[in-house]
Amino acid sequence: MTNTINELPTSPEPDKPGIKELLTQLQTAIEADKNLDEEDKAEALEQVKALAEAGKNPKEGAMQKTAKTAMKILKGTISSLPSAATLVEASGKLLPLISGFLGLG
Repeated sequence: MTNTINELPTSPEPDKPGIKELLTQLQTAIEADKNLDEEDKAEALEQVKALAEAGKNPKEGAMQKTAKTAMKILKGTISSLPSAATLVEASGKLLPLISGFLGLG
């Protein structure tokens, strides 16, 4: 999955994260969260990979559908976590920004 994210372009604005940086932050938050069991963690990381794939061609209809599905699955996974979980905090900031980059907002 890291390879897929690394294929995305780096943000043109150094002080403003782009899709690559946002997905990297989300990946790190998922991997670090102690409240997710291994199965949920693997599923969440698969959805980050799907978002990275969509980020390569966000205007394509099939990619939009993939991204929407991935966002729903991620939100569902995260909603089962305690509100103080690191991932809940991170996703609250990151998911809206990622949606915006992918034109889902």
